[in-house]
Amino acid sequence: MDVRRAAAESGLMTAEELDITSLDQDAVSILARIKRKELTAVQVVMAFGKRAAIAHQLLCCLSDFFLEDALVRAKELDDFYAETGRLVGPLHGKTKLYSIVASSFVFIDIFCTMPVPVINPSYFLELYRKIRLTSPCLQFYPVFYVKTNLPQCIMHLETYSFWGQVLNPCNTKLTPGGSSGGCSALVAFGGSPVSIGSDIGGSIRSPANACGIWTLKPTTSRVPKGMICTAQPGADSILSTFGPLTRSLRDIDLWFSVVLGGKPWLNEYNLAPIPWEIPVSPRWSGSNGLMRIGVMWHDGVVLPQPPIRRALKTLVDVLRQDPVKFEIVDYPPFKHFEAGELAHELYFVDGGAYVRARAAATGEPVLPLTEWVMTLPSVKNHTIHELWELNLRREALRAEYLQHYNAQNVDVILCPAGAGPAPVLGTCKYWGYTNVWNFVDYPAAVFPTGLTSNPAIDVQEGVPETYMSEADRYNSGCYDPEMFAGAPLCLQLVSRRFADEIVVKALQEISKVLPLGEK
Repeated sequence: MDVRRAAAESGLMTAEELDITSLDQDAVSILARIKRKELTAVQVVMAFGKRAAIAHQLLCCLSDFFLEDALVRAKELDDFYAETGRLVGPLHGKTKLYSIVASSFVFIDIFCTMPVPVINPSYFLELYRKIRLTSPCLQFYPVFYVKTNLPQCIMHLETYSFWGQVLNPCNTKLTPGGSSGGCSALVAFGGSPVSIGSDIGGSIRSPANACGIWTLKPTTSRVPKGMICTAQPGADSILSTFGPLTRSLRDIDLWFSVVLGGKPWLNEYNLAPIPWEIPVSPRWSGSNGLMRIGVMWHDGVVLPQPPIRRALKTLVDVLRQDPVKFEIVDYPPFKHFEAGELAHELYFVDGGAYVRARAAATGEPVLPLTEWVMTLPSVKNHTIHELWELNLRREALRAEYLQHYNAQNVDVILCPAGAGPAPVLGTCKYWGYTNVWNFVDYPAAVFPTGLTSNPAIDVQEGVPETYMSEADRYNSGCYDPEMFAGAPLCLQLVSRRFADEIVVKALQEISKVLPLGEK
């Protein structure tokens, strides 16, 4: 069931509140309205707070709600603006921008989980004070009013924890993705136009793909990591990074402009001192200066389900109609199976012992997808010498992948963001279309095509004689055209390390043909 109209149909919100939280509004447009004094911070907080409350009743997307405190802060900001004519920081009163925070962030006086109910916030606060990490949003004077649900131990591409199971507002039979599925469900429902999530295996791209919204996973060390509890604190063989989940591409640009405009590398020692700057006229690699796009139709491990194959082909066909701007070539996948397997091994180098101990401390049951991800064949408890060997294998494969990428002479890779649309609840077990880019640490954006899954045309083409892998067989068996009806179809755009702005620039050009019409 599509529940995105529930806020309007509930009778609980005024016409003005529905206008403020409309899915057609993005952060940039609301920022402009506040600056013009058409809206106040209090109005914005109240509108999004009410819509968030409605969203939670339907989707189980929140883990904390503190609207009263948010309204007090919003009133202070409004009073300051009225008295001085000046804004407080670059995001004064723009509560919809940074109000939605995944529940793995640690804040004083706000309950935190990862989510298992035994995390000690004071321990992590003291630890992060020593490390002197900065939050990717706090210094810009946001107003917080909710925190969002996450999956148990974070490491799922769905969102199910002791708080409950988060549903997809586009189709409640499907997952909103994970681990930042509470964020994506809320943004797609209208509870906020922008949210913050972290990504170590697809945790912002999977939610964006599932809910039909925008995101960019940046290169690690570009943005501050903030105070966050991870599945295994200190385990950093595969690094996580933060990014926004948004309703528009220009909100992605806004988010990075604001966060990197604050020069966070002056406060967080391990950040690259690279300002955010989208090139006006980049030097593309194609013939006669064309943008050269490599299309990866599949990753050599799992064939995407019919709706995703249709979306990718439709977009490629449209781009090929503009030969003065785009040069389209095939991009062959390279060792994606090996990269995905090694990534999973590096996620749980203790074989899952830390997570099991945290759950056992209060008797919390280990959920099915937590059990699955910790019992993959590659997951085991390693000695320190085995870990060193894994890290050497990681570096060798990263070097090989860069050589392969360079040999293709492409500016960006256009590929699926997942093995299908949003998976049916409880079935998401393939991470390869997202976690390979974490493994090589390439920036990757997910964007909606405008297409949706259509049972009339997205028909399964029969059982193939052979499958590329057991994961391919599983993914094919999970496809039911009727179950996926109406699910948004997204794709992914990738480039090499530290080419984050190139990804956005390329997406700005590609997005001119979006949204696609049904073909």
